[in-house]
Amino acid sequence: MADDTVPEAQTGDVHPAVLPIVTDVRHWSSSDASTVAIDLGDQVQYEAHRLNSPERIYFDLHDTKLAPNLSGKTIEVGDTLLTRVRVAQPMAGVTRVVLETKGGSNFSVSLEPNPYRLVVQVRGQHSSEIETASASRDDLQLRAHVPKFRIVLDAGHGGWDLGTVGRRGLLEKDVVLEIARRLGRLLESRLGSDVIFTRKDDAYIPLDQRADLANQTQADLFVSIHANYSDLPSARGVETYYTNFFSAPGSREIEKRENAGMKKAVMPVSLSNLELRDKIEESRRLAASVQRALYGTLAAQSPTIRDRGVKEASFVVLRGTAMPSILAEVSFVSSPTDEQKLGSSTYRQQIAEALYKGIARYAAAPHRVKMASTSAKSTGE
Repeated sequence: MADDTVPEAQTGDVHPAVLPIVTDVRHWSSSDASTVAIDLGDQVQYEAHRLNSPERIYFDLHDTKLAPNLSGKTIEVGDTLLTRVRVAQPMAGVTRVVLETKGGSNFSVSLEPNPYRLVVQVRGQHSSEIETASASRDDLQLRAHVPKFRIVLDAGHGGWDLGTVGRRGLLEKDVVLEIARRLGRLLESRLGSDVIFTRKDDAYIPLDQRADLANQTQADLFVSIHANYSDLPSARGVETYYTNFFSAPGSREIEKRENAGMKKAVMPVSLSNLELRDKIEESRRLAASVQRALYGTLAAQSPTIRDRGVKEASFVVLRGTAMPSILAEVSFVSSPTDEQKLGSSTYRQQIAEALYKGIARYAAAPHRVKMASTSAKSTGE
């Protein structure tokens, strides 16, 4: 039956004869998580949203058909994280699954192949899912000598913007969100940083709003996390971008992909010539530090990975920010080898550790004046 407690579902043209079928919805609990698996006949596009009063998470699976025995189904859960799960088809072509959650929970979602299923894990706010090694002696010494940085972490894509989709169904938007969360916990616990996320769940945030958030919060650094794409399955490696407000040769294709979704032009922030030079130089130094750490860490485990270097590109989130800003492409979702690795929590943690190491090394070096200020905002409003 239709769910009247969440917004009206949106759908486009529907072709019932070819829609993937939602065949089952299953649930199981463990000591630290409540998991819901939505079994699918094929790969699907979906949106995830979180609402309050009462707390619930709902997923709209677009261009799908609900198996007749699931229509209006309710699964009573009653564990410490979930009250129940409800299933409905509010309109033709849209399946909605609602998780009635309890206070103080986080969730992650991934589309798994062979067979296709959407797996949702609900965990407590202080779950051990995200590994956060305690600060070492070196970390404590670094923390004592490094000023407290305010760092904006930007997990690329989100919501309807899936980013790159791997050959086995891995979604870039899910991978980079988890890496950002892991990195955030490392920066907070080890470096004492004030971390701000452009998104904390599966939501689409316009690119100009991401840049504006960094400017308005007067962040010291902006780090955008993405996973790469190539038409060649053999393409692998890591690369890190900064901007000099111009497009370097060869950057056009990736700019078009990462800037997808922008409906209006975003002008670079207003900086003096000196501030612009400082931002460019500090961004280059941050990119170099992160690139060295990324390649050095991942190549130790996978010697065939390629160091694709530090590059310049005119990404909206980089030229719209007033502080040193970089965009890291941490592996290729389009590579079957990398896709398998990115599906591993161990590999995602290695990437987060590498990003942390690159940022920490940059933070320990001497710098020019702080770049962010409330007077330097995007003029693309």
